[in-house]
Amino acid sequence: MSQLANILIDDFTESLLPFQTVGLAEINDARLMNRVDHKFVLNKNQLFKAIPDLYENYFILNITGEYNQHYSSVYFDTYNLAMYYAHHNQRANRYKIRQRTYDTTGDSFLEIKHKDNKGVTNKKRREVSGELTHIPYGFFNFVMSNTCYHPMALQPVMKNEFYRFTLVNKTMTQRVTIDTGLTFFQNESEISLPELVVAEIKSTRGNIDTTLFNSLHKQGLRSNGMSKYAIGMAMLNPSLKQNLFKRKINYLKQFGYDA
Repeated sequence: MSQLANILIDDFTESLLPFQTVGLAEINDARLMNRVDHKFVLNKNQLFKAIPDLYENYFILNITGEYNQHYSSVYFDTYNLAMYYAHHNQRANRYKIRQRTYDTTGDSFLEIKHKDNKGVTNKKRREVSGELTHIPYGFFNFVMSNTCYHPMALQPVMKNEFYRFTLVNKTMTQRVTIDTGLTFFQNESEISLPELVVAEIKSTRGNIDTTLFNSLHKQGLRSNGMSKYAIGMAMLNPSLKQNLFKRKINYLKQFGYDA
């Protein structure tokens, strides 16, 4: 575990202890594979201010005594980055294809996320083993039946790592993921955002718990989407078309990123 990882875990451990805990089996009731997502981009101090407002209404995921889990993702795209440009050009129906690895448990999944023209995100996944360098033949039907892409046209283009703790409200209708220590990798390039926090609120449509929204709004924060894949690719590849991301990238400089 890196020195940065230890700092991040130590930063948050004390503030997370007052939460009641929940295990993986129980939190599966709130996986919310079909949901409405809201993302907030904030710094660690703003997160510390919000956490006490959540103790009463949320559980925290506890895996083998750990709250802050390490995640890594490998993103796939076509040779001409069709999925990156679909996001940049704000296409209503767009996809992300990635391998997500949960290092605490060792579980790894090939995941497909589809955001439709109504803003609803649908996620499907299949368990895999080892870090993928291509889409295995046994997963061709999974990819072709859930996306518009042929698996043979896909290749890994970027990796990221981060630490996450997960909250779920006590009615199991909302799940909140809090990501810190975000780092992007591509070939020999690496970009870290040590002060950045990405909070994602995932709720069933029409049943949105406003507890966290209200806490963040008190600090003047509003939902401000950020695709880890699209922003990571843009920062790692300044030559890519990224007009619509420039304001976001400039904003990220306050979190430790220096172009």
